[in-house]
Amino acid sequence: RVREPVDLVVLVERVIARHRMIARDRRVSLDFAVPDAPLVVQGDVTLLERALSNVVHNAVRYNDADGHVAVVLSAKPGIFTLRVTDDGPGLDPEDLPRLTERGYRGNAARTRHPHGMGLGLHITEDVLTQHGFTLRLQRPHSAERGLEVLITGPTTAAG
Repeated sequence: RVREPVDLVVLVERVIARHRMIARDRRVSLDFAVPDAPLVVQGDVTLLERALSNVVHNAVRYNDADGHVAVVLSAKPGIFTLRVTDDGPGLDPEDLPRLTERGYRGNAARTRHPHGMGLGLHITEDVLTQHGFTLRLQRPHSAERGLEVLITGPTTAAG
């Protein structure tokens, strides 16, 4: 596997740019916030971009018209957190632990998009695990709707 410095700020900006038109067509607002300085991790830029694209695409795709998706990248010394939050219909609590299983699709996915394969989050989790990152899926705090995807992992010194 290729391991090189990857600036997550640039990666997030590229993924957001790629999904702007899809979000606009679905009437979903897509906002993001990133640090001013580079936020560097070691990894395979192509795989990491695919993983983040899967998460953002799902957040837009399964949201309602006039919905909102926020992508927020932040860091503490030595660790980053990437949070993708939507205010869509959310998931049944029993679906949450199974979403990363190969081929598993929650009720909303089967109903709203019957032709999906249920591989996106499985691939995403696999890529993140290969990089030593973690993936957590949960309901946004104090919300009855939506999904929050948290990705965390170690950073490296910029440069």
